[in-house]
Amino acid sequence: MALIRTLFWTAIFLGATFFFTVIFEHGPTNLAENAKKEADALRAMVGQKVEKKKDNSDGLLPPLH
Repeated sequence: MALIRTLFWTAIFLGATFFFTVIFEHGPTNLAENAKKEADALRAMVGQKVEKKKDNSDGLLPPLH
């Protein structure tokens, strides 16, 4: 029972956070369209692979003796 309650409150928290973000960034007008835009942006972020830039500091340096 505790697992179900934890999952329920986690879902409520994530949903409330999502709609707070929509209202904070886009305003309360046209909530459905703005929620769709924000959901699309979230899907794009989740599906995107993080790429790290390579620079000269990534290589091994010879010992400094």
